[in-house]
Amino acid sequence: MSTAKNEQALQARATDRMILFSDAVVAIAITLLALELPVPAGRDVSAFWRSARENDGHYLAFLISFAVIAASWSQHHRVFSTVKLVDPRVRLINLFWLLMIVLNPFATKLLTTEGHGTVATHALRFGFYSLLQVLASGALIAMSRHLAAHHLLDPGSPAPSATLRGERLYGTVLGFGLSIPVFFATTYAWVLWIVVPLLAERLPLRTRPPENGSPDA
Repeated sequence: MSTAKNEQALQARATDRMILFSDAVVAIAITLLALELPVPAGRDVSAFWRSARENDGHYLAFLISFAVIAASWSQHHRVFSTVKLVDPRVRLINLFWLLMIVLNPFATKLLTTEGHGTVATHALRFGFYSLLQVLASGALIAMSRHLAAHHLLDPGSPAPSATLRGERLYGTVLGFGLSIPVFFATTYAWVLWIVVPLLAERLPLRTRPPENGSPDA
Protein backbone atom coordinates (compact mmCIF):
# COMPACT_ATOMS: atom_id res chain seq x y z
CA MET A 1 0.00 0.00 0.00
CA SER A 2 2.78 2.40 0.91
CA THR A 3 4.56 1.62 -2.36
CA ALA A 4 1.43 2.48 -4.34
CA LYS A 5 1.01 5.71 -2.41
CA ASN A 6 4.64 6.64 -3.02
CA GLU A 7 4.21 5.97 -6.74
CA GLN A 8 1.09 8.14 -6.86
CA ALA A 9 2.91 10.92 -5.00
CA LEU A 10 5.81 10.77 -7.46
CA GLN A 11 3.42 10.87 -10.43
CA ALA A 12 1.58 13.85 -8.93
CA ARG A 13 4.90 15.60 -8.33
CA ALA A 14 5.97 15.00 -11.94
CA THR A 15 2.68 16.44 -13.18
CA ASP A 16 3.04 19.52 -10.98
CA ARG A 17 6.61 20.06 -12.18
CA MET A 18 5.53 19.96 -15.82
CA ILE A 19 2.72 22.44 -15.22
CA LEU A 20 4.96 24.82 -13.24
CA PHE A 21 7.64 24.59 -15.91
CA SER A 22 5.08 25.37 -18.61
CA ASP A 23 3.79 28.39 -16.68
CA ALA A 24 7.35 29.68 -16.28
CA VAL A 25 8.11 29.35 -19.99
CA VAL A 26 4.90 31.20 -20.90
CA ALA A 27 5.80 34.00 -18.46
CA ILE A 28 9.26 34.31 -20.00
CA ALA A 29 7.81 34.43 -23.53
CA ILE A 30 5.44 37.27 -22.57
CA THR A 31 8.31 39.11 -20.88
CA LEU A 32 10.43 38.82 -24.03
CA LEU A 33 7.59 40.39 -25.99
CA ALA A 34 7.78 43.49 -23.78
CA LEU A 35 11.57 43.67 -23.99
CA GLU A 36 11.34 44.03 -27.78
CA LEU A 37 9.15 47.15 -27.55
CA PRO A 38 10.84 50.34 -28.84
CA VAL A 39 11.11 53.19 -26.35
CA PRO A 40 9.73 56.55 -27.54
CA ALA A 41 12.25 59.39 -27.61
CA GLY A 42 12.04 63.15 -27.97
CA ARG A 43 13.24 66.39 -26.44
CA ASP A 44 9.69 67.68 -25.96
CA VAL A 45 6.18 66.25 -25.63
CA SER A 46 5.40 66.72 -29.31
CA ALA A 47 8.50 64.85 -30.41
CA PHE A 48 7.86 62.16 -27.81
CA TRP A 49 4.33 61.44 -29.08
CA ARG A 50 5.51 61.59 -32.69
CA SER A 51 8.09 58.95 -31.88
CA ALA A 52 5.44 56.82 -30.19
CA ARG A 53 3.12 57.08 -33.21
CA GLU A 54 5.94 56.00 -35.51
CA ASN A 55 6.18 52.77 -33.53
CA ASP A 56 2.46 52.13 -33.15
CA GLY A 57 2.79 48.98 -35.26
CA HIS A 58 5.18 47.51 -32.70
CA TYR A 59 2.79 48.25 -29.84
CA LEU A 60 -0.16 46.76 -31.73
CA ALA A 61 1.83 43.60 -32.53
CA PHE A 62 2.75 43.32 -28.85
CA LEU A 63 -0.90 43.53 -27.78
CA ILE A 64 -1.95 40.94 -30.35
CA SER A 65 0.77 38.50 -29.33
CA PHE A 66 0.11 39.10 -25.63
CA ALA A 67 -3.57 38.25 -26.20
CA VAL A 68 -2.67 35.20 -28.29
CA ILE A 69 -0.24 33.80 -25.72
CA ALA A 70 -2.59 34.59 -22.84
CA ALA A 71 -5.47 32.81 -24.61
CA SER A 72 -3.30 29.79 -25.34
CA TRP A 73 -2.12 29.64 -21.72
CA SER A 74 -5.73 29.91 -20.54
CA GLN A 75 -6.66 26.92 -22.67
CA HIS A 76 -3.60 25.05 -21.38
CA HIS A 77 -4.77 25.79 -17.84
CA ARG A 78 -8.21 24.38 -18.69
CA VAL A 79 -6.67 21.22 -20.14
CA PHE A 80 -4.62 20.52 -17.01
CA SER A 81 -7.12 21.69 -14.41
CA THR A 82 -8.39 18.12 -13.91
CA VAL A 83 -5.29 16.10 -14.85
CA LYS A 84 -4.34 13.27 -12.52
CA LEU A 85 -1.03 12.36 -14.13
CA VAL A 86 0.86 12.71 -17.39
CA ASP A 87 2.65 10.18 -19.56
CA PRO A 88 5.60 10.55 -21.98
CA ARG A 89 3.24 11.35 -24.88
CA VAL A 90 1.68 14.27 -23.00
CA ARG A 91 5.11 15.59 -22.01
CA LEU A 92 6.27 15.42 -25.63
CA ILE A 93 3.21 17.25 -26.97
CA ASN A 94 3.52 19.80 -24.17
CA LEU A 95 7.13 20.50 -25.14
CA PHE A 96 6.00 21.01 -28.73
CA TRP A 97 3.34 23.48 -27.49
CA LEU A 98 6.02 25.32 -25.50
CA LEU A 99 8.19 25.51 -28.62
CA MET A 100 5.37 27.31 -30.41
CA ILE A 101 4.97 29.68 -27.45
CA VAL A 102 8.66 30.63 -27.20
CA LEU A 103 8.79 31.30 -30.96
CA ASN A 104 6.08 33.96 -30.62
CA PRO A 105 8.47 36.82 -29.71
CA PHE A 106 10.52 36.04 -32.83
CA ALA A 107 7.39 35.78 -34.98
CA THR A 108 6.10 39.06 -33.53
CA LYS A 109 9.35 40.75 -34.48
CA LEU A 110 8.88 39.45 -38.02
CA LEU A 111 5.49 41.18 -38.16
CA THR A 112 7.10 44.54 -37.40
CA THR A 113 10.04 44.21 -39.80
CA GLU A 114 10.69 47.55 -41.48
CA GLY A 115 9.43 47.73 -45.03
CA HIS A 116 6.55 45.60 -46.30
CA GLY A 117 8.30 44.41 -49.45
CA THR A 118 6.22 42.33 -51.85
CA VAL A 119 2.94 40.62 -51.08
CA ALA A 120 4.81 37.30 -51.07
CA THR A 121 7.32 38.36 -48.40
CA HIS A 122 4.48 39.83 -46.34
CA ALA A 123 2.63 36.52 -46.68
CA LEU A 124 5.68 34.57 -45.52
CA ARG A 125 6.13 36.71 -42.40
CA PHE A 126 2.46 36.74 -41.42
CA GLY A 127 1.99 33.15 -42.56
CA PHE A 128 4.73 31.98 -40.22
CA TYR A 129 3.02 33.77 -37.32
CA SER A 130 -0.29 32.16 -38.28
CA LEU A 131 1.28 28.72 -38.54
CA LEU A 132 2.60 28.97 -34.97
CA GLN A 133 -0.91 29.63 -33.65
CA VAL A 134 -2.37 26.74 -35.66
CA LEU A 135 0.24 24.32 -34.32
CA ALA A 136 -0.11 25.57 -30.73
CA SER A 137 -3.89 25.12 -30.78
CA GLY A 138 -3.50 21.74 -32.46
CA ALA A 139 -1.15 20.63 -29.69
CA LEU A 140 -3.70 21.60 -27.03
CA ILE A 141 -6.42 19.65 -28.84
CA ALA A 142 -4.13 16.62 -29.13
CA MET A 143 -3.25 16.77 -25.42
CA SER A 144 -6.90 17.07 -24.42
CA ARG A 145 -7.87 14.06 -26.49
CA HIS A 146 -4.95 11.96 -25.27
CA LEU A 147 -5.57 12.75 -21.60
CA ALA A 148 -9.22 11.74 -21.88
CA ALA A 149 -8.65 8.68 -24.05
CA HIS A 150 -6.00 7.26 -21.70
CA HIS A 151 -7.92 8.03 -18.50
CA LEU A 152 -5.33 10.45 -17.15
CA LEU A 153 -7.95 12.79 -15.65
CA ASP A 154 -9.06 12.80 -12.03
CA PRO A 155 -11.99 10.44 -11.40
CA GLY A 156 -15.25 12.34 -11.38
CA SER A 157 -13.74 15.35 -13.18
CA PRO A 158 -15.86 17.19 -15.75
CA ALA A 159 -15.83 15.98 -19.32
CA PRO A 160 -13.15 17.61 -21.49
CA SER A 161 -15.85 19.66 -23.23
CA ALA A 162 -16.68 21.26 -19.88
CA THR A 163 -13.11 22.40 -19.24
CA LEU A 164 -11.72 22.98 -22.73
CA ARG A 165 -13.25 25.61 -25.03
CA GLY A 166 -13.14 23.37 -28.08
CA GLU A 167 -15.01 25.81 -30.31
CA ARG A 168 -12.46 28.52 -29.51
CA LEU A 169 -9.51 26.27 -30.29
CA TYR A 170 -10.99 25.01 -33.53
CA GLY A 171 -11.92 28.59 -34.41
CA THR A 172 -8.31 29.62 -33.83
CA VAL A 173 -7.03 26.78 -36.01
CA LEU A 174 -9.49 27.67 -38.76
CA GLY A 175 -9.00 31.44 -38.58
CA PHE A 176 -5.21 31.43 -38.56
CA GLY A 177 -5.05 28.46 -40.95
CA LEU A 178 -7.27 30.09 -43.56
CA SER A 179 -5.29 33.31 -43.36
CA ILE A 180 -2.07 31.65 -44.52
CA PRO A 181 -3.03 31.19 -48.20
CA VAL A 182 -5.19 34.35 -48.17
CA PHE A 183 -2.13 36.45 -47.23
CA PHE A 184 -0.71 35.68 -50.67
CA ALA A 185 -3.69 37.53 -52.14
CA THR A 186 -4.21 40.38 -49.67
CA THR A 187 -2.39 41.90 -46.71
CA TYR A 188 -5.70 42.15 -44.84
CA ALA A 189 -6.00 38.41 -44.23
CA TRP A 190 -5.27 39.07 -40.54
CA VAL A 191 -8.94 40.00 -40.21
CA LEU A 192 -9.62 36.25 -40.25
CA TRP A 193 -7.65 35.95 -36.99
CA ILE A 194 -10.41 37.90 -35.26
CA VAL A 195 -13.58 37.15 -37.22
CA VAL A 196 -13.40 33.36 -37.50
CA PRO A 197 -12.74 32.61 -33.78
CA LEU A 198 -15.56 35.00 -32.82
CA LEU A 199 -17.94 33.25 -35.20
CA ALA A 200 -16.82 29.86 -33.87
CA GLU A 201 -17.76 30.90 -30.33
CA ARG A 202 -21.20 32.03 -31.50
CA LEU A 203 -21.70 28.73 -33.33
CA PRO A 204 -20.49 26.09 -30.83
CA LEU A 205 -19.33 22.77 -32.15
CA ARG A 206 -21.96 20.05 -32.16
CA THR A 207 -20.32 16.72 -31.51
CA ARG A 208 -21.45 13.31 -30.42
CA PRO A 209 -21.29 12.34 -26.76
CA PRO A 210 -17.94 10.80 -25.81
CA GLU A 211 -17.65 7.05 -25.97
CA ASN A 212 -15.43 5.05 -23.64
CA GLY A 213 -13.91 8.17 -22.16
CA SER A 214 -13.00 9.78 -25.46
CA PRO A 215 -13.29 13.58 -25.60
CA ASP A 216 -15.91 15.46 -27.53
CA ALA A 217 -13.89 18.64 -27.97
